[in-house]
Amino acid sequence: MGILLFILKLAVTVFLVLLVILLLAILLILFVPFRYSLDGSVHDPEGSEEILHLDPKRDITFSGDLRWLLGAFHAAVSYDGDHHIELRVLGRPLSLQKLLGRKKKEPAKEAGEKEEEKAADERIRKIFSRLDKLWKRVWDAIDALDTDYGIRARQMIVRRMIPSLRSCLPSEWGLTGVVGLGDPARSAGVFSLQGFLYPVIAGHVAVGTEFDLYRYDLQGGARGSIRLYHFPVAGIMILLNKDFRRLFRRLRRGPAGTRKGNKGDRGNGHAVGNKNGERTAA
Repeated sequence: MGILLFILKLAVTVFLVLLVILLLAILLILFVPFRYSLDGSVHDPEGSEEILHLDPKRDITFSGDLRWLLGAFHAAVSYDGDHHIELRVLGRPLSLQKLLGRKKKEPAKEAGEKEEEKAADERIRKIFSRLDKLWKRVWDAIDALDTDYGIRARQMIVRRMIPSLRSCLPSEWGLTGVVGLGDPARSAGVFSLQGFLYPVIAGHVAVGTEFDLYRYDLQGGARGSIRLYHFPVAGIMILLNKDFRRLFRRLRRGPAGTRKGNKGDRGNGHAVGNKNGERTAA
């Protein structure tokens, strides 16, 4: 009996330890910020009389960096004529090809011409069938979103998601350089645009202009952080909303023309409202 109690106590202890570790990991992911930085530049110091004179491999560079937990997890991408991707965990590099690598499929044996034509026709038929189903789904979703509860759900989703998305915006960003549009009148529009957007870009954007040439000499960057706890909170509030749940059930049922017992025909393009406020085919 004592051995059984000891084993039971050990199992409960291990379970509680694992549960605490899992909770700590979830809290770390939700509340420890992911810090990102983005930098890019277009190198065009002299300009040209031709509007398309840049060579992307030579004149355009970009780099992005994402760090979490004081750099314990680090991802970086860059482009300077060729793209580079780097992943590091606790300082050790990870091979992206190994993470995403798949075994190469052995080439299939060559089939006869008739079999190839039959297979091609079958693929085309399946593609058109899927496109037809997708088209019906899209129109069904538009009809559902146009109902009273669909409009309320849509407004609620926007209201809940805007603060979450706003929290992802960079805390520091800037853009400098010179832009020329090949004509004094068009180039002056650069200053007009900056004046129109001044309340938003003040202190962040300082772009001069080249009046006679096409020139795109720009450097920009952004720094910010993302805390994931905003999204689960918004997601829970959305899932608890009765209008969203009703809309979700409506979308899961699929197009009105495919439901059992529905004798309507969507082909005539008319729609009427039923007692639930949904638009169905007349």
